[in-house]
Amino acid sequence: MKFLEKYEDFVLLFTTILIISLSIIYSYLLFHTLAEIYSIIIGTTIFIIYLNLRDKIDQGYVSLLGIAYLFVSIIDLIHTLAYKGMNIFQGFDANLPTQLWISARYLESLSFLCATLLINKKINVYPAIWIYSAITVANFISIFVFKSFPDCYIEGQGLTAFKIYSEYVICLILAASLIILRKNKSAFPRATLLYLQLALITTILAELSFTKYVSVYGVFNFIGHIFKITSFFFIYKALVKTALTDPFNLLWKKLKENEERLKEAYLKLNTYIEVLDLVFVVVDRNKNVIRINQKGAEKLGYTKEELIGKNWFDTVIPQEEREKMKIVFDSIISGETELVGYFENKILRKDGLERIFAWHNTVLKDTNGKIIAVVSAGEDITDKKVYDENREKLVNELQKALEDIRVLKGLIPICAWCKKIRNDEGYWMQLEKYLQEHTEAEFTHSICPECYEKIKKDIKKMNSF
Repeated sequence: MKFLEKYEDFVLLFTTILIISLSIIYSYLLFHTLAEIYSIIIGTTIFIIYLNLRDKIDQGYVSLLGIAYLFVSIIDLIHTLAYKGMNIFQGFDANLPTQLWISARYLESLSFLCATLLINKKINVYPAIWIYSAITVANFISIFVFKSFPDCYIEGQGLTAFKIYSEYVICLILAASLIILRKNKSAFPRATLLYLQLALITTILAELSFTKYVSVYGVFNFIGHIFKITSFFFIYKALVKTALTDPFNLLWKKLKENEERLKEAYLKLNTYIEVLDLVFVVVDRNKNVIRINQKGAEKLGYTKEELIGKNWFDTVIPQEEREKMKIVFDSIISGETELVGYFENKILRKDGLERIFAWHNTVLKDTNGKIIAVVSAGEDITDKKVYDENREKLVNELQKALEDIRVLKGLIPICAWCKKIRNDEGYWMQLEKYLQEHTEAEFTHSICPECYEKIKKDIKKMNSF
């Protein structure tokens, strides 16, 4: 019993194949009709279930196949009704059902290939349905009205070259779809991926079988339909059992992948924050520290454990500014005041030293838009402030010195005999005094060699008297 419960789907498949196969004893036409009706029912079921669950499915691969199998089933239905011996479509021979068969297989294989381009994408249902409708109608017109579709079977001769080569082309398309599917296996739950691969493989085997028969009632035609029944069973398992009736398998897988990516991103962000050479702090509505990085705590002279849960303002804000900043914080939390993205204030370290910090700030909100915390990243700019103040002081001193320095330029009135200079007020001043007032130069006095010789002569003259 446990075996039957575990493999009940495969037991059902075997039983179905056995019953349909035994019908060939009575009539091949009955076998063919039952085999095709089986696949038509599955294809239609896939579409109906998909249509009702489409809002829950974000997997474009599954969505496109869910739509495609309705139109594949429609062509297969006409193929079944047109089969030799049904005598429903008068004036047509065995070529008609073979043309319809090739049409359906092209549509099926190309849908698999196009679906690989839509993995992890969402498609718009109704435009896709309209496109498939147009393709199906155009196909019927080419076969029934204009009769321009290439011949696929000639009575007395068998399959045409177009039909045989088309089967090989269809196999190549399905093989390409299988390869691309395997490259994107991470996008599917394991069971869905397994059944999709089995469906593609058995479909390829079915198409290869259909290249061999001569009579539409031949043995290879029979084998091909057995493979088709099997492939549709795997399609049912892949799309209905594991993807459509339980769409949360795909959703859960996607959520788990997103969760892993978020977890990885969080770890990277957490590592970055911890080594960030800034104070990174999160303060909740009650003014308590709920997060601070290790580097930041060290800059304030604390450990992380000493600050977590403590009132931020009572701990690190100087007494003279504490109450004012609490009022501003409460106003921001209540939404009365807009948070300033950047501001500077004094911070009191554990050792009692005051430092100046520059803060970049933002707020955290809950799903209702209510502010629940303030996030800040602060940089100690005390040394920079001192440097800037000293630089500004030096610049001011230099500017004052430049203003005090008066550069001598233009015409200076100087006595040709005594060398005194007349100032702006009209007074005559010694040269040294004038230059001292108008420049920063200072004078030392000495006698040049020429004057020294002249003075010596004058002294000798005076001594001679």
